Amino acid sequence: MSETVTVTTTPEQDQYAADLETANADLRRAVAERHARKAVAPPPVAEAACDVTAQDCCQGSRMPTLTKADQATRPGSGEFLAVLDEVAQLHRRKTLDYGTDQDALSNIRQSADVIGSPAWAGAILRISDKMHRLRSFFHRGAVEFDGVEDTLLDITAYAAIALVLYRESAGHRA
Repeated sequence: MSETVTVTTTPEQDQYAADLETANADLRRAVAERHARKAVAPPPVAEAACDVTAQDCCQGSRMPTLTKADQATRPGSGEFLAVLDEVAQLHRRKTLDYGTDQDALSNIRQSADVIGSPAWAGAILRISDKMHRLRSFFHRGAVEFDGVEDTLLDITAYAAIALVLYRESAGHRA
């Protein structure tokens, strides 16, 4: 059975949940309301999706171990891996301008020090700047400087940098 979902409103920034528990409760309520309109009980998988804990989120605990057969490139994977290579090249080039010989991520660390936040949060702040650029594109249909592809590559790079710095702050080593 195919169902079409139409989104009629987009939440404003202050309408997003403040924390994971509130987001889970909002999702449970939305699923229950949708199923009440259809007069059926929510499937167990929908309920399970509403029970994500902070420990589950972003800790790698749900990542399956790949078998040799799983490692074969599937449709879309080649393009995905090509983008990751592009991001790696972008990172190498940009660290020549922004980093130092001793620390490729020194600019992110120093920026975070200025505002008194952890280094990984400084990278998240830069992602936020890039998201504002995308929002401008969504509303105006154009951006003045970096295009959408450059912005998406930057977001990907900053996300990887944030993960590196977060792991570093938490004492994890690669």
